[in-house]
Amino acid sequence: MSAITAARAGTAGRWEITRQALRAGRRSLAIWAAAFAGLIALYAVIWPSVRGNTSWRNLFDTLPQTYRALFTASGTIDLSTAGGYLGVELMGFMGPALIAVYAITAGSAAIAGEEDRGGLEVTLSAPISRVQVLVQRFIALVIGIVTLMLAAGAALWIFSALLDMGLGLGAIASGAAALAIFGLFTGTIALAVGAASGTAALVAVASYLINALAQVTSALRPARPISPYYLVLGNEPLAHGLRLAGAVSVLAAAAAITAAASILFARRDLR
Repeated sequence: MSAITAARAGTAGRWEITRQALRAGRRSLAIWAAAFAGLIALYAVIWPSVRGNTSWRNLFDTLPQTYRALFTASGTIDLSTAGGYLGVELMGFMGPALIAVYAITAGSAAIAGEEDRGGLEVTLSAPISRVQVLVQRFIALVIGIVTLMLAAGAALWIFSALLDMGLGLGAIASGAAALAIFGLFTGTIALAVGAASGTAALVAVASYLINALAQVTSALRPARPISPYYLVLGNEPLAHGLRLAGAVSVLAAAAAITAAASILFARRDLR
């Protein structure tokens, strides 16, 4: 074996844990991508009947403020544009819920799930550090989320063109990026908690509720800016673009949590 071939083999081997995680989750990822595409298709075919229909807006305005806050990221509704309509139907609740469930499931399975199945000791017996194991599983999580949001973005673009929804590539990219960042944060929490203690947490629910209740409860209003849900989705990115400061803040938090998880996992007694 030449030196170049050996170097390539060594590089490939160093990423085997990431590839193994992606192989194990490819069927699940395909199902999730199909679910997102189906949901987008459902909302898209309803759009022609909603466009220009003022009765929907009038009905929304009659609902209690608490109800409106629970089903919209910003507490307002604009059904005159496809971006505003999908901001309520897709980005306000179902989209974040789906990406959070996928990310939490994948993040929990990365360390805690493998430990429950009895395979973590085998993985750690490989000539690779625990930090590298966690980082490679994190990279697999990122790739899965990005792949899922690329599929969702493609579905948005296709149905926007077919049904004349008028969504530009910039708006679609902003919406997909916002969902991806929110999913990455929730998945990172699940990965980190699993790495530290063998359990996972659904912090996405707290993030969502803080944003919703802060709109109707003055006591929680100061806490709204710390909600990842609000930081990346509260600006209704399909209609107004991605809030860069919020996106950077959430990504920085995910990076810090991953670093902390690496330290905890390296020190954890798995005997």
